[in-house]
Amino acid sequence: MKKIILAFAVLFLASSGVWGQTESPWTMQQCIDQALQYNLELKRQELVLKSTGQDHRQSKLDLLPNLNGSLQHELGSGRVLDRGTYEWKDANVSQGGLGMQSDLTLFDGLQGLNNMKMNKANYQMNQENLEALVDNVTIQVITGYLDLLRNQELATVADTVVKVSRQQVERMERLVEVGNEPKGRLLEVNAQLSAEKLLYTRAVNAREIARLNLMHVMNLSDADGFEIEKPLLPDPSVLAIPDLDSVFQYALVNLPQIKSTEFGIESKERNLAMQRGSRSPRLYASGMYYSNYSDGLINPLDPDPSNPTMDYPTSEQITNNQYKQVTVGLNIPIFNRWQVQTNINKAKLDLQDAEYQYETAVLLMQQTLQQYHTEALAAQDNYLSAQESVANSDEAYRFALEKFRVGTGTSLELQQARSQLYESASDMISSKYVLIFYTKILDFYMGKEIVF
Repeated sequence: MKKIILAFAVLFLASSGVWGQTESPWTMQQCIDQALQYNLELKRQELVLKSTGQDHRQSKLDLLPNLNGSLQHELGSGRVLDRGTYEWKDANVSQGGLGMQSDLTLFDGLQGLNNMKMNKANYQMNQENLEALVDNVTIQVITGYLDLLRNQELATVADTVVKVSRQQVERMERLVEVGNEPKGRLLEVNAQLSAEKLLYTRAVNAREIARLNLMHVMNLSDADGFEIEKPLLPDPSVLAIPDLDSVFQYALVNLPQIKSTEFGIESKERNLAMQRGSRSPRLYASGMYYSNYSDGLINPLDPDPSNPTMDYPTSEQITNNQYKQVTVGLNIPIFNRWQVQTNINKAKLDLQDAEYQYETAVLLMQQTLQQYHTEALAAQDNYLSAQESVANSDEAYRFALEKFRVGTGTSLELQQARSQLYESASDMISSKYVLIFYTKILDFYMGKEIVF
């Protein structure tokens, strides 16, 4: 993800600007940082990653033995069982016990080990999902940024056309006033100006919609004063479109969407191995320490137990009443209502589904790259054609304008020439940004550092 941010920053930023000053134009880098910081989907995916990280950590700790302690004290009155003497008697008894116990699984068909590896794969899968989401948000910002730049240029061209038409209207008004031109021609150029104002209004509306779209990606709500920096764009005519197969082969190994599904397959493989391990006997070991005390106990060193005279402190009782035990056991599964086999069958289905997800991700990536590559090639051809069209339309417009000035051309001819020039310029601007975008996206998928 850092590569794409740094790469596009180098490509699109003309100057570093002043960070943290809202009155300054937003750079591409600032827009990306804003979007990544406040995107709610990213925040949710980060929580998912942290949760699977906890699962992975716990699955490693589950391989260790546990240790639990207990401590209790009882006050009894009436017919109670004295823990010290193990006799039922009618008395007031103050007694208690304490102990510790530890259990360790020695072998269970490697279920614990496979569970740990499954959780590790899940964690890695969510890491890649986070990277994919970061890339997606970044590309959305870049798309919105370039779209806003494109619409700004289109609005500028439309504004220029309106200014030129207004100058012609003013010139025609002076000619009509002195009687050199009929009033009908003034009405014609006024109609042209109105039509071009409408085109300008549409271009401004498109620019503002592009501005709002970019702000929505960035999670900005206040549109006042939001402006972006005009970057230093590369010359589209010298951009090289990378080979499609090279892009595909690199992306197949490095794209986070693909790596995520690969880890998904690994996770399901470990889950299947874990379910198969349920068929295995479980060999375990446990250890226990226990002791008790009671106010009804008699000191064994007392010379006259029938008439005790010696104290029997609680600490001595605990020392004398110790019980220690070590157990090694084996649990053998014989019949569990076919539950083990059912879990194995379901794990196989989950693994097959994960493989389908991998194939789907590869196919989707291939289709996406093919579309990007086709769009880049088309934009390159369109840009070269649009350049030629602009040059020819400019000559045609100059010729129509000169004819109109000397009175041999009509306002309709001039309007058509101007409209053709406007459309050619708009096509060239649009194809320029499309070519830059798709070419650099293909470079990004190849892991190239974009430096100009």
